[in-house]
Amino acid sequence: MRRSTAACTVLALGASLLLGGLAPGATAAAAPGAVTMLNAPTPPSSVPDLDAPGQARTVEFPPDGRVRSSTGHVQIQAPQYTRIVRVDPWCSGMSCPVSIAPDGSSASFSLQSNNWIWSRPFKVDIVATDDAPMAGGRFTGTLTFEGVAVDWTVNITQGTPGAFGGYVSSVPGGGGARVRFVDPDLNAAAAGFKDKDIITSVDGQPVTSAASLSAVLAGKRAGIAVPVGITRNGTQMTLQYTVDE
Repeated sequence: MRRSTAACTVLALGASLLLGGLAPGATAAAAPGAVTMLNAPTPPSSVPDLDAPGQARTVEFPPDGRVRSSTGHVQIQAPQYTRIVRVDPWCSGMSCPVSIAPDGSSASFSLQSNNWIWSRPFKVDIVATDDAPMAGGRFTGTLTFEGVAVDWTVNITQGTPGAFGGYVSSVPGGGGARVRFVDPDLNAAAAGFKDKDIITSVDGQPVTSAASLSAVLAGKRAGIAVPVGITRNGTQMTLQYTVDE
C-alpha cells in the first residue's frame, strides 16, 4: 500500500526528532503539548449530497494535531443506503492498512507507530446505493477512534421515478407486458428491447401486465441498472436495463 494513501498524514517521530525538547523515549505526558487523553473526533463540517445512482463524495474528518504514543484504531460505519468505496488515512512514514467490507457497509484501519501526530484529515469516499428510498433523506453513520464514536451524516437526494422508454400493452391472462414500440433515443433501445418482446420481471419482481410494469418501474430510481426478464420468440432471456425517466 502506498504510504501516501492512508487518511491522516501521520508523522512517525524518529530518533532525531524531539518531543517538546525531550527525546522520543520520554512519555507523551511528560512532553509539553503531547496530550494523549481520548478526545471525540470532530464531525465533518459539511454534509454531502448523494445522488442514487451518482458519483462518490468525500467526507473529511478534521485532525486534532495531537501526539499519540501508541497504535490508533479507526472503525467506520457507513450510513444506511450508502457504501464506502475508499478510505484515505494520508499516512506517511508508517504502516496503516485499510480494510473495507465487501458490501461497503464498514471500514477500518490502524495507524501503526509508537509516536505519531494526527495532522491531516481522515478521508472517506461514499456513494448512495441503488436501493435508496425514492424520497431520499438524511442518514447517519459513525466513526470510532480510540474507542470514542462520533456521528457523521449524508443527505441522499430525492429520486425520479422510473418508466419504460417505449410503449407496452398487457398480455392476456397476466402473462406480462408486450413491447409495442421502443424509443430509439432512450435507454430501453440501448438495452436491446425489441418489438414483441414480453417483459415478465424487473429486478426479480414479477410483471403481469402493462400496469404492473409501470408500477414496478415507478418504484425504482431512474438511472439505476436492473435485470429485466423477457421472452423473445419463445426464448427466455435477461436484458440489463438502465431505467428511463
